[in-house]
Amino acid sequence: MQENTYIYSDEITLKELILKLKYFVSEVIKSWLIIVTFCMVSVIAFVYKHYCFEPTFKAELRFVVEGQSNSSGGLSSLLGSFGIKKGGKVNPYKIIEVGKSMDILMELLSQNVEPEGNIANAILREYDLITMWSETNSEFENFKFKEEISSSGSEVERNVIKRLRAMIWGDKKVIPLTNFELEEDTGIYTISTIAKNEQISIWITNTLYEKIKYFFEEEIFLNQKQLADILTMKADSIKTLNESKIRQLAKFEDSNRGVVSNQIRVTSRILSQESSALSFAYAEIIKNKEMTDVNLKDIQPLFMAIDTPFSPISPTVSTALIEIVKGIILGGFIAVIFVLARRILRDAMQEND
Repeated sequence: MQENTYIYSDEITLKELILKLKYFVSEVIKSWLIIVTFCMVSVIAFVYKHYCFEPTFKAELRFVVEGQSNSSGGLSSLLGSFGIKKGGKVNPYKIIEVGKSMDILMELLSQNVEPEGNIANAILREYDLITMWSETNSEFENFKFKEEISSSGSEVERNVIKRLRAMIWGDKKVIPLTNFELEEDTGIYTISTIAKNEQISIWITNTLYEKIKYFFEEEIFLNQKQLADILTMKADSIKTLNESKIRQLAKFEDSNRGVVSNQIRVTSRILSQESSALSFAYAEIIKNKEMTDVNLKDIQPLFMAIDTPFSPISPTVSTALIEIVKGIILGGFIAVIFVLARRILRDAMQEND
């Protein structure tokens, strides 16, 4: 019992520390057979993993979002009467949430690619998902998406969409194919996809970026762009009407030249006033149109890709030697922990006795 009393004392000297280390090292050496056994089991597991290894391809796209301003000035109040509001910068996490939304996902899956028809069918074929799912649910047999994918499809289609979403973005049980991250220090977004097929990785990554870009650069500003188009049409209409009034006034003056009459003067004055009013209205609309265009350019984010994936992409590799080394290190570490824990537990039980 005296041999182990120094091991669990509250205060420890350098000599006692050295003795502790020698004690534990000797215990590890005496248990070499256990350590070798753990290492062999671990190596076998890693070698099996090596021979079952399937190469994957990682497509990565990096981009930044620029071209926004927090300042509004008097422009906001003026354009507010036309229904345009300056909202400042887009929340960076809003971009990520939109990218992971169901609507963007369905647009992604519907993207036309050859020869599968769309990305959804390419994923189903590459991973042989229909065969796997059909083993537990016969409704999936011979399933294939049509060109357009929507939430209004059949129940089987909606079920497949949900499963593909879990596969692409992951859930509690599935590691995602795609990751969408933001590096806050630099403001750089990264979309990366790891798939067994090189083209699928590139398709998903590039298509996802294009759909997000279109949403924030175009789709979200459709109402404001429609207002700009309406102002343009109105300006053209007033310009045409004003030119007509000017021609009408000139024609009237030519036909009544040399004739002095109050009625003629009143008619000429009315035509002149109408022309002046139309000219003023035309100038105001052009001014508002230009300010609307400036506002749209100011609040509209600009997506700029700084690193896009393209073929060929180097696949991931597995080396038998590296896997063996990993197995030895992991097995040895677990074995040493096991041996030391067993020794400490035994010594503690002996002290209690």
